Amino acid sequence: MRPFLIALSIVSVTAAGGLSAMAEGPRWTPLTGVLSPEDGSSTPEEPNRTETSSTEKPTPRAPADGKTDAGGARLALKVTLVKIVTDGQPHGDLGVRTMAVDDDLANGLDLGGARGALVTGADSSPAGGLLAGDVIEALDGREIASADALSAELRRSNADQQVTVDVWRAGTGPSDLKQLLVDRANGGNVGAAASLGRLLSLGLVFGPKNYGEAATYYLKAAEAGHLGSMTRYALFAKDGIGIPKDEALAVKWFREAADGGQDAAMTNLGTLYETGRGVTQDFAEAARWYQKAVDKGHVFAMHRLALLYEAGRGVKKDDQEAVRLLRAASDKGLSEATSWLAEKYEQGRGIAKDDAEAYALNARAADQVRRAAEQGNAVATFNLGVLYRIGKGVKKSDTEAAYWVVRSLKLGDKYLVSELIRNPTVLSEADRKWLQQVLRDEGTYKGPINGTFSPEVRTAMEALGGQA
Repeated sequence: MRPFLIALSIVSVTAAGGLSAMAEGPRWTPLTGVLSPEDGSSTPEEPNRTETSSTEKPTPRAPADGKTDAGGARLALKVTLVKIVTDGQPHGDLGVRTMAVDDDLANGLDLGGARGALVTGADSSPAGGLLAGDVIEALDGREIASADALSAELRRSNADQQVTVDVWRAGTGPSDLKQLLVDRANGGNVGAAASLGRLLSLGLVFGPKNYGEAATYYLKAAEAGHLGSMTRYALFAKDGIGIPKDEALAVKWFREAADGGQDAAMTNLGTLYETGRGVTQDFAEAARWYQKAVDKGHVFAMHRLALLYEAGRGVKKDDQEAVRLLRAASDKGLSEATSWLAEKYEQGRGIAKDDAEAYALNARAADQVRRAAEQGNAVATFNLGVLYRIGKGVKKSDTEAAYWVVRSLKLGDKYLVSELIRNPTVLSEADRKWLQQVLRDEGTYKGPINGTFSPEVRTAMEALGGQA
């Protein structure tokens, strides 16, 4: 058994092999910084923020009085809340899924500021006429600042309670919203282009994920100077998602975004230097870019730089600095850093051996992974399955392991599948055989149980996509 954890970060790293010699015995090794390119947060606990080239200052929103603005209308909907239970407490709910309106979408739709909650889909029939693509601006007259603020308001409500939901809507729903964003993106609106890339890549509002179309709009925004889109387009190029694989092109866009001050691009550029993808391998240059990102508070860079200090690659070996960086990243919610720190305490590697602290950290890491999995992160969902398979921080259970692994593949995350196929040896032969058997049980794989991740295995994994 060779346990591992796929990083939930905005970077891409192959740590197997290069880091495995640092200690003997089973490892929970970060495989890669699989990032869905639409995620741009600096830490796992912060809301997504994107960079926009717009310099317009937000203006107050008009009330929801049915009047139209440029491309949309504000409506007041009467909605009867349905029942939902959160943390054991029943309360009212709109029955829809939402995400925060960021600066890009606000600018793309001319909403007058990054406030409100975008309806991305419904759990069943839309409540009270709510549609995907609606922007919820107020609930019973109380302005909604974000998706989290909406959730907080709903937790204070009751099922069957009738509320007034003020929304902004483009035309008759998703198709009109998309056309509005397309027209504005083609007219030079950077926020509209970046938002199209993000929503199409996530598979929200407009239907299933469309990486090829998303890449088109990410490139349009990148060429207009949008730093977040540069990074996301570079991630597409790095792994050949939506466009042909081109690591040199990825380096170009990562470097441009990094030079513009984008911490996620700095971290990604560091990983390419660390692994020699698209550039000549250079640990010192990797450490330099990681340090730049750490100086801006980028949590994944903290983790990667810590591993370089632990190994003495590109920097002078310094176990104390490695521990400091790992603890900082762990405190910000990064499960990979927490698990690596736990292993150091387990083995007394660069730190005094402490089984009690290791146990507590493993439990903490499992909790961090579970929280990300429950938010629909495919990589975290897969990692949770691995934790159940190896019994780290949770009670060992192959049944639970299979459930979470299958659930992760059903989310259709191409990065997860690509990384598993690209570097299958992060799993032991026994675990690769186990995964093949899981795929056979799901009816998508008919090949041999031999531990070899053939193209047939990739097809079997991808066949589960979209079934969540």
